[in-house]
This record gives sequence, structure tokens and C-alpha cells, in this order.
Amino acid sequence: MIPRAHVDMAGWDRHEPAKTGSRLRACEIVALAYFACLACLALTRHFSMGRVLILASIPVVLWAVWHAQSRSNHWLVAILRDWWPLSLILAGYWAIGWFTAPPLEDLQRTLVKLDRIILNDAHLRELIEAAGPWIPAMLETIYLLLYAIPPVCLGILYASGERSQAPRFLLLVFAGTFTTYVLLPWIPVISPRLAFPGADLPGYSGMVRSVNTWLLDHLDISTSVLPSGHVAVAFSSALAMITVLRRRPWVGRCVLGVAGLVYVATIYCRYHYSVDGLASIVVVSLIHGLVSRCSYE
Repeated sequence: MIPRAHVDMAGWDRHEPAKTGSRLRACEIVALAYFACLACLALTRHFSMGRVLILASIPVVLWAVWHAQSRSNHWLVAILRDWWPLSLILAGYWAIGWFTAPPLEDLQRTLVKLDRIILNDAHLRELIEAAGPWIPAMLETIYLLLYAIPPVCLGILYASGERSQAPRFLLLVFAGTFTTYVLLPWIPVISPRLAFPGADLPGYSGMVRSVNTWLLDHLDISTSVLPSGHVAVAFSSALAMITVLRRRPWVGRCVLGVAGLVYVATIYCRYHYSVDGLASIVVVSLIHGLVSRCSYE
């Protein structure tokens, strides 16, 4: 059960004071629980004291910031409280990157065999490349822009006059995404493009793929790719939009379509195994079903 938490119902008008209270929002409690879980998990690993202290300090700092924001009546603070927590999606991903372990090589070989059935025997690669480089380039671009999906969705809520739904949207996104992240250390599997270099690669390359591979080489984590963090963010955002923006159901369906393309991109571009994204979809769907039924203010 998600604890009952204060939801800012202030409107868009900057002259309308925000309704504040001393309690945290449910989405903030979920984020605190995630980072507190990482701090506890760090105690079971052979981490340096400095790393343990960093992880332990994150939930303390977050609590202090949100507690201060919850007591403010300023309209700008209320807006910032909606937006800046989106940065925790990436911060939480990089934080779990410290929890590495030797990859499960036998599992990786099994997963790549399944992918080859999908890519070759089921002709997924052939279908994607049938029209030339355009669809492969589109999939690479969608993968590149994945972390823009949550802020775009939040912007749509604002533009639709549904700003009051922002805390609920964040709750659903955080619950699905952070649950997926916390599973990563338990199934250490590295990306197929690294585990099987040069194998099963797309038939087309280009500038966007070069950008993606550079970002993955320099900014990605090596903890695991199972379940997929990218697919978790995309599907969490899509299901959240379907839930909170019921008066415009086509918006959530469009985001869900984009999430599906993200999943296809992870397989075709060899950034993930097909099982990675499927596992994320299952986890996110289960968590969404549980959290969306919980009572919170």
C-alpha cells in the first residue's frame, strides 16, 4: 500500500497560491524508498565507506528538499516540485550502476539464441530494413530520445489543463521504473552488442547510431540490461498517461505506440535482448496495476 501523501492541486495561474502541507507526495515517498533501498543494499557489498555514505545521503537530501518544498506557498516552488524530480530517473539509473557483478554468460548465450530466432527466422530484421535506412534510423532516433518521453508527457499534462495530475503521473512512472531498476543487480547480463561484438548487427548504420553507441559507451551502466530500463521508462510513462489523462485517451495510446517502438529498437539495434524488454513490460504492468488502485491524496 502506498502511503497517503499530499498532492499539489494548484492551478496554472501563477497568482493562485499552492495548497501545501507538511507531508510528502506518494511519488516522493517511492523515490525515497528506492534510494534508501540502494543504501541498504550497499551494506551487503564490498563498497568503500565513501560510496556507502554517498548512497545513504541521497534519501536524506531528497527528504530535506521535499519537506521544505511542501511547506512553501510560492507558485514557482510548486511548479519546480513537479518538474525537477524527473531528473531522478537518470540519477537512479546511474546509482544502480555501482552494483556490478560478473555476467551470467550461459544465460546470455540462451538469450541471444532466442533473439536470432526473432531477427532471422521470424524475419524481423528483414521487415525493418525492407524500405531502406528510414525505419532503422527512426528506431535509433526513438531510442536516443527515450528520456525525453517523461518530460514531454508532463508538458502535455500542463498544456491540457491537467497539472493537478502531475503527482499521480510521477508516482506511476517512478513506481514502475524504480522497481525495474532495483532488479538489475540480481540478473547480471551485459548488452548483446558487448557480449557478442560484431554479431547480429543492423544492416544500416548512420549518425544517430554513432551517437547512441557513444552515449552507451561513455554514460551507460554495466550492472545489467535485464530487465530493460529504457523499456521500463517508456511503458511506465505510457501507462501513466493512459491512467491520468482519461479525457484524451489518444494521447496515452500514442505514447504506448512509441513505447512499443522503443522495445523493437532495443532488439533490432542490439542494445538489449528481447527478454529484457518483455521482463520490463511485465514488471511495469504489474506495478502499475497495484499502484493505480492504491488510495492516496
